Amino acid sequence: MLSDTHPNALWLAQLYRGGAAITADPTLSEDERLRRQREHIGEVMQRMSPDLVIHTGGVRLAATGGRDFLDRYVKRRASLADANVEPVEFDQILADDHYGIVHGTFRTSRGDWTWTRVGMGAWRFKDGVAVEHWELSDGPTWDEFFLAGDPTPFTGSAEEFWTRGV
Repeated sequence: MLSDTHPNALWLAQLYRGGAAITADPTLSEDERLRRQREHIGEVMQRMSPDLVIHTGGVRLAATGGRDFLDRYVKRRASLADANVEPVEFDQILADDHYGIVHGTFRTSRGDWTWTRVGMGAWRFKDGVAVEHWELSDGPTWDEFFLAGDPTPFTGSAEEFWTRGV
């Protein structure tokens, strides 16, 4: 049964709430914020499989890939936004031995466009390790936001879009 006290739920809470706390801390200099974010990511990546599979948000830009793709995707997504999918608050984080779900509010911005939305992340676990992740958001708006951030028209596959230039 899914619960908010299962070890996988506690890890997801640390992943999301921990990252949100670093992002929102007004006392941190930008260098300190970046240092803490890198440290936080390093810690949570220890519970992710080297064979992790990600299913990205979007419709036109929906893609599935492994860890190499994930690393490139995160860099590319960050290059297309000023603030890249920041967690704002969480309504519920539940998990069991096999699955986890995160329901919350996320914000992404570029220039004058700030997109705040309710979204979800779904996770699959095997032997206490995250092996698969789905980004669940408003797919058409996801596509519109990230395609508009690319100054060059694009006609290839979603995988090509997310790995272009990184």
